[in-house]
Amino acid sequence: MAETTIRPITTSRFYVEFDGMTEKLIKSVQEIAFQGQVKGYEKALASTKGGKTLRQSTSSGFEENPNFTIEVYLREGDMDFYNWMQATMPTSYSAGSAATGQGQWAQNRKSGSITAYDPGDHPILRWDIKSAWIKSYKVSDFAADGADLAFETFEIVCEDIRRVAPRGGAPLQ
Repeated sequence: MAETTIRPITTSRFYVEFDGMTEKLIKSVQEIAFQGQVKGYEKALASTKGGKTLRQSTSSGFEENPNFTIEVYLREGDMDFYNWMQATMPTSYSAGSAATGQGQWAQNRKSGSITAYDPGDHPILRWDIKSAWIKSYKVSDFAADGADLAFETFEIVCEDIRRVAPRGGAPLQ
């Protein structure tokens, strides 16, 4: 019987891209998460002969859309993620302020992927993302005594995230 080699996957070799948005400096991807919703388990449905209690659990879809967070290093002149967020925000999204978006949520949802690579630069894991939009935005702290690079944080919500076989086995160029 052939022995299977177990190779742990490092978290430092990855790439994120969305429709029309490539070659970005991604600092991190955090919490790719979605949770199923279960109903019916909270209380008993019936009691039967012999005093047996019947319960039923039913899957009723997802509690909320899948989401994840990415941190993107700020680069002079690169406003792609920020502009995407602005395009999907409502025309007035902050009470009492002049904060406005373009209100074009449906037209600006994007598909994309998150790919992890092995030490030889071959893709080994991939998640495909469908119909995503940016839910929230923040910028890293700035400090006179700081030495860190500035970055933006985006919480991204989507209609679907699926783990799929990675595309192409050739190393990165």
